[in-house]
Amino acid sequence: MKTRTILIAAVMFLGLTAAAFAQATFSVGSIPVTAVNNTGLTELTGAVTFSVVSGNSVAGTITINYGVQITSAISAAGVSNALTGGATCTAPTINTASSNNASGLLVINVNGNGTTGCTGGSFAVTGVRVAVASTGLTSLSGSISATSNAITAGQTSVVVISSIAAGIASVGTSSKTLGGGITATAGTINAVTGAITQPTATALEGFLNAWGSPTNSTNSGVAITLSAAPSAGVSVTFPANLTAYGAASNSNWVTINSDGTARGSTYVFTSASSSLTAYYQETSANDTTTAMLLDILPTLSVSGSATYPLAAQTVTYTVSLAPIGVALNSDGSVITTPVPRYVSSPVGPATLYSVLGSTTVLLVPFAQTAAAIGYNTGLAISNSTTDPGTKAMGYTTATAQLGTVSFYFYPTLPSPTGTLPTPVTYTTAAGSPGSGLDSSGRVISGATYTVLLTQLWAAAGQTGDFNGYVFIITNFTNAHAFFTISNFSGFSEGGLALVITGSRALTPEALNN
Repeated sequence: MKTRTILIAAVMFLGLTAAAFAQATFSVGSIPVTAVNNTGLTELTGAVTFSVVSGNSVAGTITINYGVQITSAISAAGVSNALTGGATCTAPTINTASSNNASGLLVINVNGNGTTGCTGGSFAVTGVRVAVASTGLTSLSGSISATSNAITAGQTSVVVISSIAAGIASVGTSSKTLGGGITATAGTINAVTGAITQPTATALEGFLNAWGSPTNSTNSGVAITLSAAPSAGVSVTFPANLTAYGAASNSNWVTINSDGTARGSTYVFTSASSSLTAYYQETSANDTTTAMLLDILPTLSVSGSATYPLAAQTVTYTVSLAPIGVALNSDGSVITTPVPRYVSSPVGPATLYSVLGSTTVLLVPFAQTAAAIGYNTGLAISNSTTDPGTKAMGYTTATAQLGTVSFYFYPTLPSPTGTLPTPVTYTTAAGSPGSGLDSSGRVISGATYTVLLTQLWAAAGQTGDFNGYVFIITNFTNAHAFFTISNFSGFSEGGLALVITGSRALTPEALNN
């Protein structure tokens, strides 16, 4: 009985030993992709190579777990075969049933036909795309496992992407010279005259060839988004073509639609626009020697029917890689187009343009009327946008403007209830009192508007005396004012109105005027 037990054990040992020697051991290597975009949903991974280093392959599987979603079709993964072993060594295939996009699993069937299988050579897996956006990863490795056959010890993890980084470094902060230098500059629109200084916007590539095509079937694009619709009467037009500058070569960009399809026409944004994003895609070779700088040249314009002064505003812009989409369909199935594809991750903001130059804020710290004793306050407001000019002054000349004047009266005599009276406002218009206004109630460039406080108080629908301070806001720049309190017989006292030049937050004002 003891002899039989020993014999059975020996037979089992020999069988197991034969099976162990029959399986193949594969070594694993890779040629990782150097760098991909950290907002990418379809980033290409490097080739993973499996080489037979001992034994004969038997029927089994090798699984690559990428740890992130696979966003290329499982069946589209390439398997290049250089395994050897004669007629019984057949090429490995993709096991589509066991592979899974959402789980990031790619399963390969290894040959097990015949009696010897594959005894040497190698095969490589290529063409797998993955979603790395929002993962926080700075590189990507695949985990390798096998059934029936073996993986060389210490080679169960392999780098497939060396670096995952931001594809856009910055917007509106850099300049580069090639075929003419470009620098990001904010545009301006004068709210009173409509005079325009055109803007230049920029976006700087995050790393070498971040926008190029070696890791994508087509080049990357950008989505340029405005922070707000333009003021009424203002339009912003993004051209059909842009240029990106590099140290060795430039590249061309054209407009696309949000889904990545060709557009070929401009983007025009107005106050009525609901979408505020322009999309572009690179269409020529990317300079691989230096980070590219995209030169974005929108055109500002003001409608001939615009109402002046234009509404003051500052519009900023952000830039994200495009086309923008999702990794997979809601059922986990793969989305095959467009490639590339990104999540929205705006870089910025930077200022695109401002509508400004429409106002001057002045403060009369004390003004008074007292009918019983004949006191009144005279105001003189000059529109000094006509001046001696740059040559005479040594400073840049003002832009001639005209506009109305608004008064904000703050009475300081308490009401019978002990609270301060409600502030009163008045804006000049046709028929306003005083002298120096045109027929529409505006102070033209080079003119001075003079008026008594009693006249303004009455025009504002008020009765009785006023005692307090007055803010004056002109719809033109470079306004200055003088005020005089007088009884028109033996007493007069006054001074220059203060020009409010900055923030009135909790820190003390330093007007210096």
